Amino acid sequence: MNVPRRRFLKHGGALAASAAVGALGRYGIEAANAQAATPYQALVCVFLFGGNDSNNMIVPYTDYAQYAAVRTPASGIAIAQANLLQFSAPRPGKAFGFHPSLAPVKAIYDAGKLAVLANVGTLVAPITKADYVANRFRPPNLFSHSDQQSAWQGLVAGTSLRSGWGGRFADRLVAVNAGQQIPTVVSVSGSQIFASGASTAPFVIPASGGASVAGQGGDPVSKARYAALKALLSTGSGNQVVQAAAAVMADSLAANEAASPVLTAALPSSIQTAFTVNGTQLNTSIAQQLKQVARLIEARGALGVNRQVFFVGQGGYDTHSNTVAAQTTLFNQLAPALKAFYDYTVAAGVATNVTTFTMSDFDRTLIGNSSAGTDHAWGGHALVMGGAVRGGDVYGAFPDLTVGGIDDSGRNGAWIPTTAVDQVAATLGAWFGIPGTDLAAILPNLPRFATADLGFMS
Repeated sequence: MNVPRRRFLKHGGALAASAAVGALGRYGIEAANAQAATPYQALVCVFLFGGNDSNNMIVPYTDYAQYAAVRTPASGIAIAQANLLQFSAPRPGKAFGFHPSLAPVKAIYDAGKLAVLANVGTLVAPITKADYVANRFRPPNLFSHSDQQSAWQGLVAGTSLRSGWGGRFADRLVAVNAGQQIPTVVSVSGSQIFASGASTAPFVIPASGGASVAGQGGDPVSKARYAALKALLSTGSGNQVVQAAAAVMADSLAANEAASPVLTAALPSSIQTAFTVNGTQLNTSIAQQLKQVARLIEARGALGVNRQVFFVGQGGYDTHSNTVAAQTTLFNQLAPALKAFYDYTVAAGVATNVTTFTMSDFDRTLIGNSSAGTDHAWGGHALVMGGAVRGGDVYGAFPDLTVGGIDDSGRNGAWIPTTAVDQVAATLGAWFGIPGTDLAAILPNLPRFATADLGFMS
């Protein structure tokens, strides 16, 4: 591949990629840093769009009085202690409770394959309340949905290149995935910064069905039109930009052709069985997305991938009103889907090779508003599950829930994070086979933190 083409892919590949559903991420400028191929591994990001109220996802049980002092029954946003799904956490030496709709998730925790990451958030450096008050080390545009979604996904503030840490992982894995027929990063939730690399592009697929371009049908006219497009793309051009765009488009079509048979075939029995709960197939949006991920994992050998990064999403978490009812509905969809996906990985023999984790814009305030809702906050809790997870425990420092206290950025229960997204990403990246020197480049804020590996992966 010539240098001008690589430059085009780095700065302008997204334009052609989005036009053709996805683009094949083969063209990495970091191929020399990639590691030798090892057994298959996958990371699955589950993004909870809108700002998940993790104060009600993970509730202190031993210290429930601290929670109840603010989230009283009269607040309209409280989960009663009797309704919590109690679990022990050896590291902090206390008991906590899952939201009552997370029983399927608790089963994975009890099996030692799911961990809770406490008070994680977007940080540029370790920060105290004194720092926050003095406006030192504050990440830009806190409490903004779009900005904090981008920050969680890895956008580096102040840079012109819009890439995410999932995509930057892919940049380092070109040699590992030599011979791949689809890109390393696959999004089942639209075009996302997380999936875009500096030198690789993601593959964007629908939540159900195959990936194809408009007009790519089975009738003779559509077939002829499609064949003509492919022929046109292979004619070449003296214009470097046009030639590079044509190459990206051609790779996109090749990825579509490789993936579509996998995505449109009858659902494999291993996936069908895992996603059947009480005799009914799970068909919520988040379940459908995770089925697509499972299909591609099932076909990993045929598709020639040794490392994969997936992105799925669930919206609706911007609960400025009716927080309890809205979150209960969302968790009633999320928890069974996560459990079904984990059960699939067990049945397929890849549980130790697949790690799934949650992210969200931010937590929500401990203090409610007048609409039985909660407002934008900062640090919150996340989940990570898989056969390689050192589960059954809580990692990181759970915040003191005193309003206006040492962990509150103001006076409404918006927690200052004590664990950085970069540290979570680095821990997952180390398990994924990314060298430490590369992690520092992928996550430029990482060297500012004393601990890069949080210890939740084996």
